[in-house]
Amino acid sequence: MKKKLFLKLSLVMLFAFVSVCGFGQQVIKGEVIDENDEPLIGVTVAVQNSTRGTMTDVNGLYSISANAGEKLVFSFVGYKASVVTIGNQSTINVKLESDQALLEEVVVVGYGVTQKKDLTGAVSSVDAEQLSDMPASRVDQMLQGRSSGVLVTSANGSPGARSSIRIRGGNSINADNEPLYVIDGFIVGTDFNLNNINTNDIESIEVLKDATAISIYGTRGANGVILITTKSGESFGSEKPNVSLNLYTGVQQMARKIDYLNGYDRAVYGTEFAANSGSADPFADKSEIGNSDWQDLISQTGTVSNLDVSIGGSTKDLNYYVSANYFNQEGIIKGTGLERYNFRANLDFKLNKKLKAGVRLNGAFTQTENDKTDLWQMRSALTAFPTYYPDGVTYWDQNIVQGGAFANPLADIALKTDFTYGTNLLTTAYLEYSPWKDVVIRSTIGPKINWSKRNQFDPGTLPARAAAQQGGLAQIDNVFEFDILQENTISYTKKFNENNRINLLGGFTWQKGLRETTFTQTQGISIDAINYDNLSIGDPLTYRVGSSLADSRQLVSWLGRANYSLKDKYLFTAVGRVDGASVYSGSNNAYAFFPSGAFAWRIIDEPFMQNQNLFSNLKFRTSFGTAGKESISPYSTLAVLDNNVLVFNDTQAIGIQKGRPANPELKWETTSQLDIGLEFGFLNNRLSGEIDYYYKKTKDLLLARQIPKVTGFDTKLENIGSIQNQGLEFMLNSININSKDFKWESSLTVSGNRSKILNLAGSDEIIIYSLEQGGPGAKLIVGQPVGVFTGVQYLGTYKTQEEIDTDGNLGVRQVIGGPRYKDENGDGKINNDDHVMMGNPEPKFFGGINNSFVYKNFSLDIFFQGTFGNDIYHEPNQSSLFGLSEANIYAEAIDRWSPENPTSDIPKAGGIASISDVVSNSAMLEDGSHLRLKSLKVGYNLPLKSNAIKSLNIYGVGSNLFLISKFRGYDPEATRFGTNSTVRGIIRNQYPNAKTFTVGLKADF
Repeated sequence: MKKKLFLKLSLVMLFAFVSVCGFGQQVIKGEVIDENDEPLIGVTVAVQNSTRGTMTDVNGLYSISANAGEKLVFSFVGYKASVVTIGNQSTINVKLESDQALLEEVVVVGYGVTQKKDLTGAVSSVDAEQLSDMPASRVDQMLQGRSSGVLVTSANGSPGARSSIRIRGGNSINADNEPLYVIDGFIVGTDFNLNNINTNDIESIEVLKDATAISIYGTRGANGVILITTKSGESFGSEKPNVSLNLYTGVQQMARKIDYLNGYDRAVYGTEFAANSGSADPFADKSEIGNSDWQDLISQTGTVSNLDVSIGGSTKDLNYYVSANYFNQEGIIKGTGLERYNFRANLDFKLNKKLKAGVRLNGAFTQTENDKTDLWQMRSALTAFPTYYPDGVTYWDQNIVQGGAFANPLADIALKTDFTYGTNLLTTAYLEYSPWKDVVIRSTIGPKINWSKRNQFDPGTLPARAAAQQGGLAQIDNVFEFDILQENTISYTKKFNENNRINLLGGFTWQKGLRETTFTQTQGISIDAINYDNLSIGDPLTYRVGSSLADSRQLVSWLGRANYSLKDKYLFTAVGRVDGASVYSGSNNAYAFFPSGAFAWRIIDEPFMQNQNLFSNLKFRTSFGTAGKESISPYSTLAVLDNNVLVFNDTQAIGIQKGRPANPELKWETTSQLDIGLEFGFLNNRLSGEIDYYYKKTKDLLLARQIPKVTGFDTKLENIGSIQNQGLEFMLNSININSKDFKWESSLTVSGNRSKILNLAGSDEIIIYSLEQGGPGAKLIVGQPVGVFTGVQYLGTYKTQEEIDTDGNLGVRQVIGGPRYKDENGDGKINNDDHVMMGNPEPKFFGGINNSFVYKNFSLDIFFQGTFGNDIYHEPNQSSLFGLSEANIYAEAIDRWSPENPTSDIPKAGGIASISDVVSNSAMLEDGSHLRLKSLKVGYNLPLKSNAIKSLNIYGVGSNLFLISKFRGYDPEATRFGTNSTVRGIIRNQYPNAKTFTVGLKADF
């Protein structure tokens, strides 16, 4: 009875409320114009806190029903929103003011910040919000395609694996080409483990690309600089604490597999191989034939989970942001994974009106379970091999093709132990004093401590070790690193009048780093349960102990920058830095000066641009300057002594000999760069973007030059090489639809870089990669791009004896159905003289496109990334396409040459006798062009009526959902040599990238 009465009263009250509201509504009409009194089309006019709204027509007119006392909100892209309270009037006309917020966006640059409109250099900002909530442990894994001119390549898909990043191409041959990372002002170097940074702590990411942007970092900045700024309490703009919770969990799967012959077909292939090569048939006993899909057997559906909790806010005298993070990723290969704990505290104190202080503290502990099997070595885990013996428990351990023990991948995963533990502490503290209004003095100091320990144990029960009766093998590796950085800067900012504005920066910095490594190893451990816990019980004859000489580096620098603005239209920048490095101790060039200058012209602010409605932003900029590279190991300028073993009077003795000659003339590799850019915006920045052309030349490359042996040495390290890069970058942002309930934004980046070797110490070419058997596969060649692929041309298979007779004896195995190569120079031999440039690992173009949709409370983000025009040197083709007897064979070999299939260009089984019969050739090259659905994110903001919960968002993310590629392997991005300076695009069955699905919840309180 009470429920019915409550329902009736509720209906009466609702009817009365609706009646009153309807009775009080009136029709409001009006016009919306801009600052030039021109009508604005498509302005959103909405009643605040309601679902009622409309848009202005082609004449800028609108009509809407509303109540007295309600508020109308007028909003339009590129203009400041206007809110008007409705009174008794029936007509409300509004003039909207231009919103320059986009141009006044603050951008982080080296040792400071600047407004985007005042920027004279090439700096890309990456939206950190787009990178949040993504199921990845490292921020570099998520930067692909999001910044023009930045090529990101995933070395492999293992949990926590780093990516290789090239900003406007590589500048060096022997030295590192990775960018410099600067986190909250701390220069952490090029090899900092980004697993130590929680991606959801990141406030902004800036990529410094041109000379004026990077030369402020002198010897450290030649490869470009990535600035990562973490969150502070100011981000929340509230004195009340803001508590955030972000939780997601999901699954990962292998995205694609290599298509091999199944067990039966592989056994048939082996039998045919034996018949054609005159060897014994390893598969004569058909009872031993298995059908093992080892890729399925070693892979799994891994899980990934993440929990972030943070609290931040600001008061009159304190800004604070504190966070904790737990991340756990189970790899898609069994027995791999990453577990990480992060803690961060960012505090800023206002001590008085002139004095501020602050601290940034980040601590991380990681535990990585390393891959215990090897997909490259798994070529010899034939699909025709059984997994277990008939008892279903004992691992199959016979290699019936090669003989001896079989390294069963499942046994490796189950029995081996391989963990890496890492502890990192990164801290900076600053004191900032402003004695006068326009002057700021800042002093910063920060230590970085990194310690890692890798524990490995191969038990004696492993099939190979058991067969050899070697017992267990244990090894422990330790790495300790310590860096300390101290920086002092003074800045002066002054606006003299309406036409003149200046900003000056000067500073002195000092940094010292230390790195030590040790390892211990023993074999013959008889009790597997001991594992690596007690190396002393191993065989004393197998003890190995090693340590590295402490790698100590010290750098002192003086830096300066001047920015001058004339009439806010003509912008000038001059930058200079002097660096002195301890690694050049004993050199005549221990110090170097790196200057640069830039000019920008804000064309949009010229009088002749004021009466047009097409452009909303137009700026031309250009810069030129130099940056350097600290490219050598400590003491490389000095002569060193090496130990040597010699026999004197039948007695072995330790001798000393000269190790290398001194060279006091060594100096930094130096990169000069020209940049020309244009920034533009149309239709009130509904369409905006940038286009840049750059040219870089690196000279004084450090290369080992051949010298006469009468000197007692073979080579001498000298500054004698040079390389160039040039390219185009294009970035476009568009607001396609911006209505009351629906918004669609797009962003596009497209870049292309062209490298060229100019000088190689007087040599025409240098081999940088060779097959284990088969000859060189990649070279540095003067006049060609860096690291081109070389080999002989593959002509298919020999179809007749006449073709063999025509070619003559070329010095390689020649049989009908076997591989045929082109004798390029016609000398009757197949050797390195027949090598031609087959391909280039450098993409012609690369980039990404993102589309963001918002419909009421729903959001959808779709991001594609890819490359075009790059080649891949796929090393597995040597064995799996040409047909090595002990390797798995591609399924396409079902169509191999045979008397019944005499036109096939796939070699017959037994067409090669050994891997040395397959020289580096064009059939090992594949097209690396690809398009990947990098991420798809769907979100829903729950409508709330709670003062306690500010926002609540449910989201789902799919990563690496599909890949369009002709590549045979797991992934066209992976690379065998990781971050190697010059050897790129060579793939050897690296750990696959995963397809990931996650769901999450984000809440702010």
